[in-house]
Amino acid sequence: MPRPKGSRNKPKDGSPDRPYRNPEELKNKMQEYFDLRKDEEGDAFPSEAGMRIFLGLGHKSWRSYMEDPEYELVFDWAQDMREDWASRKLADNPKSAQAFLNILKQPGNGGWIDRKTDKEGKVLEIRAAGVGGVEAFK
Repeated sequence: MPRPKGSRNKPKDGSPDRPYRNPEELKNKMQEYFDLRKDEEGDAFPSEAGMRIFLGLGHKSWRSYMEDPEYELVFDWAQDMREDWASRKLADNPKSAQAFLNILKQPGNGGWIDRKTDKEGKVLEIRAAGVGGVEAFK
């Protein structure tokens, strides 16, 4: 039977495609990954790919969780943790600044940019009072 257009068959939490039953369980497992990277691996970068492997999630399952509003805060928290790691390393090790800036520019690690953005634009006001006319030639 075909699915109705626009519907999605989201796997149930606890199924093989979504082994974590709730956001708290997933966050706790992510925290284990961050702790492992810090303690056992000498504060190594906690990459998104490494986290997926540690959690036992493929790309499809990862996206399924990421697209679920119930898990949004968990993924925001994980991104903040990676951004915090990279920004601390940037400040602590100026010799490796470019490498850490490249990490921070990745969308999953903060999405930093190295130029100012101005979405509203700037206003330049030019006043021509007293310019021109006969007064300009005296």
